[in-house]
Amino acid sequence: MSDTLLTTLTTTLAQLITTIDVTDDEEVDPDLATKWFENVAYNFHQLSVSDRHKLAILFREAASRETNPEFRAAMLEVPESLGLEDDEDAET
Repeated sequence: MSDTLLTTLTTTLAQLITTIDVTDDEEVDPDLATKWFENVAYNFHQLSVSDRHKLAILFREAASRETNPEFRAAMLEVPESLGLEDDEDAET
């Protein structure tokens, strides 16, 4: 996978997650959004710890390119909200 493709996919996913997260509860059912995020987090936790950390870095890099300060701040929370740097289940 090329770096451009990986960056584009990561940026797009970070923007989508953030858009859902900052949307009013009247527009997106919070229970449904939670289910979506739980599924995404579960799939990411199937990755190695190293890959999850790299993904967290890519999400932060995507946030750094965001020009809207409020949206950037929300994007910076994506790695933590998805548990990408939670090492309690570190590889053995």
